[in-house]
Amino acid sequence: MTLSKSGYFLCLVAVTMARPSFEHGGHELSHTVEVTKHVPVPVYKHETVPVPHAVPVPIPKPVAVPVPQPYPIHINVPQPVAVPVIKTITIPVEKPVPYKVEKEVPYHVEKPVPVPVEKHVPVKITKPVPVKVPVYKVVYHHSKH
Repeated sequence: MTLSKSGYFLCLVAVTMARPSFEHGGHELSHTVEVTKHVPVPVYKHETVPVPHAVPVPIPKPVAVPVPQPYPIHINVPQPVAVPVIKTITIPVEKPVPYKVEKEVPYHVEKPVPVPVEKHVPVKITKPVPVKVPVYKVVYHHSKH
């Protein structure tokens, strides 16, 4: 909060008036008197200031009036020219997934017929061969002889 010069003066007067005086043996001989004084406080008003701005002024534009011509006038109208466009488009080809197809195919199957077969197989019988078997003698070793 800011104080003006008169506000500082009032504060100084109030401090000096409130201080007791100890004259004549410590007895207070003066007394305080309240004085009210009108202090002008500035009041600020907000005033609007007109700002110059551009004023739109209507300007008449010329209107074109067609005039009839004694002969036809050729007007060049640009025609679209066909331009060949070559574009390569890649189309993904999905490969088929192989799977087993089981079908019943009707065909004639000859059933096997048991036929009795006689076979003569020569079987060799081996003759017995004499084998020499060793004879072991038992030898006793006596400690007392």
